[in-house]
Amino acid sequence: MERLSVWVGAGLVTVGMSAAMIAGAGAALADTGSASESGAPSSSESSEPANHDAAKPDLKKNSDKPAKPKKKQKQKQKESTADKATDPDAAASTDDNPASDPDKTNKSDKTTTPSEADVSAVSRVPAGASTAHRNTKELRSKAAAVDTVSDPQVGIATSAPSEDTTKEAPAAGSWLRAAVESTTAVESGSAAEVTATATAPRPSIVGVLTSVVFSLLSGLERVVTGPPVVPGGSTVTVRNSSLQITDKLTVPANWYYPEGEDPPDRLILLQHGFLAIGPMYSYTAARLAESTNSIVVTPTLTSNPFADGGLWLGGDGMHQAVADLFVGNRTALTASALAAGYAEQYNLDPTQAVLPEKFALAGHSLGGALVSGVAGHLVDNGAADDLVGVILLDGVPTGDQLPNALTKLAAYEKATKRYIPVREIGAPLNLWNSPSNVNQSLSQARPDHFNGVILTGGVHMDSMQGHNPLIQLLAYVAAGFPQAQNPPAVQDLMVDWLDDWFADHPFVDDNLVPGSTITIDTPKGPATGTVIGTPPAVSLSTREADLSVAV
Repeated sequence: MERLSVWVGAGLVTVGMSAAMIAGAGAALADTGSASESGAPSSSESSEPANHDAAKPDLKKNSDKPAKPKKKQKQKQKESTADKATDPDAAASTDDNPASDPDKTNKSDKTTTPSEADVSAVSRVPAGASTAHRNTKELRSKAAAVDTVSDPQVGIATSAPSEDTTKEAPAAGSWLRAAVESTTAVESGSAAEVTATATAPRPSIVGVLTSVVFSLLSGLERVVTGPPVVPGGSTVTVRNSSLQITDKLTVPANWYYPEGEDPPDRLILLQHGFLAIGPMYSYTAARLAESTNSIVVTPTLTSNPFADGGLWLGGDGMHQAVADLFVGNRTALTASALAAGYAEQYNLDPTQAVLPEKFALAGHSLGGALVSGVAGHLVDNGAADDLVGVILLDGVPTGDQLPNALTKLAAYEKATKRYIPVREIGAPLNLWNSPSNVNQSLSQARPDHFNGVILTGGVHMDSMQGHNPLIQLLAYVAAGFPQAQNPPAVQDLMVDWLDDWFADHPFVDDNLVPGSTITIDTPKGPATGTVIGTPPAVSLSTREADLSVAV
C-alpha cells in the first residue's frame, strides 16, 4: 500500500504540473464536460487525420507459427426481443403461466436458472448474479430507486437514464446488488414470489469532493487533448459517443471502425492508464483496428481512488461493471456503438445490428489492473466463452487483482478445456510500474506458457501513442523518452498476438524459453525483448559437459 501511495502521489504531482501549464484552457471546461456525459449515448465524429503515416510492418520473430486462416467477415444478425415484465403476485396463484414465473423469463440472456444457484465459480452465471440478470426490471420496480448520484467523470448529479438505454445486466456492485441481497423468495406451489427491498446508498463526502477534483482534471485533459484523431493515411474511422457503465454512471467512449463493407467479427476494448483518457491512445487504437480488422472501443474512466462503490479504474466495482457489459445481448455496448455510427458505417439495420461476439481486452498501466479484474469477473458472469485473450501494457495490477483472475481462469480452463492467454508487454522496473506484481503472478500461475516480454530499454509510455504532441511530450517528460523502435514494437506484438488468438491459436510461442530474447523488426529498427519467467536451472552435469567441451 505504501508503494502504491507513492505511485499515485507521483502521478498526481506530474498531472498537477501538466495542468498548471495548460490552465488557460479551463474556461472551456463546462461546455466540454456537459457535451459528452449525457445519460443516453451521444455521438460525434473526428474525420481529420494528422499528418503522419501509419506504419504497418510485419512482425518477424524467432519462432515458428502455424498458418493462420484468411479472415472473412460476415454480417451477423440477431433477433431482438423485448423484455416482458412479470407480476410476482400473479406467479403465486398461477403455476401454468410462463409469463408469471420469474424463473421462465428472459431466456435469451446467457444465464442459468435459479435451480442452479449452487454451481461453482466457473458456471455460466454465479449464484446471486443469475437472479439479477433475469429479473432486472422486476427488481427495479421493487428496489428503492436512487434519484441522483455523483458522476465521477463530470462531478455533478445525474438522473437515471431512460429504460431503453439501460443495459440488461447492471453492475453487481451497484444498487441492484443491494436489491438482490435483500430478496426473499416465498414458495407457493411451484412458483416463487420474489420481493426486494434496498436502501439507496448515500455518496460519501470524500467521494463527492474527490469526484469534483478528478472531474475537473479529466475535463481539462479532454479540452487540451481534443477529440481522437487517426494517423495520416489510416483507413480507420473514429467516432465518439457515451457508454453506460451502470444505471447511474455514463462515460465518454471512442469507437474505431476499420474500412470494409462487412462489419468485422472482432472487438477489442483498449483501456487507458491512471490519470489518462481514451483519446490519448488514438494512434494505438487506430493501428489495432486497421491491422487486426477489429472494432476498437476506448472508454474514459475516472482515476479517482475514492469513488464510491469502487467505481474507478482500479476498483473491483468498476471491474465487475465493465465485465457485465459483455453479458447477454450487450445492450449498453451496442447502444454506444450505434450512437457512434456503427450501423451507418457498415450499412446495417440498427434494429438488428449486433457487435462481434469474440473480443479481447488490453490495458495500459492501471488499465492493466482493470482488464485483469474484468477477465476474472467474466468467468463469474458466464461471458468468458467469448474472451480470446488479455494483453497488459506495462500493466500495474496490485494485490490479488491478477492472481485472483488467473485462479478463476485456471478453474474455467479445467471445466471447459479452453485456455485464455494473458500476456504482458512490459518495461524494465521504473517509478510507474514499481507497484506491479504482473510478472511474478504470471510466472507463478502459468510457468508452462509464454507470458510476454520485457522490452529492452522500454519505458512506461511505449504503448500510449496519440495525436496530440503536447500530451505526448508531457507523458515522456514524466515517464521517460522511448527508444524509437519500442513503440512500434509494442503495436507489432499486440497485432501479432491478437491475430493468433482470434484465429484460435492461443498456444503460439509457448515454446519460448523464459529468460531468452526475441527480436521484433520495426520500421525504426529491430527491438528486443526478454521472455518473462524464471530461466530453467542448469544441471551440474550439463555444466561439466560444457566445461569439458571448452577444455
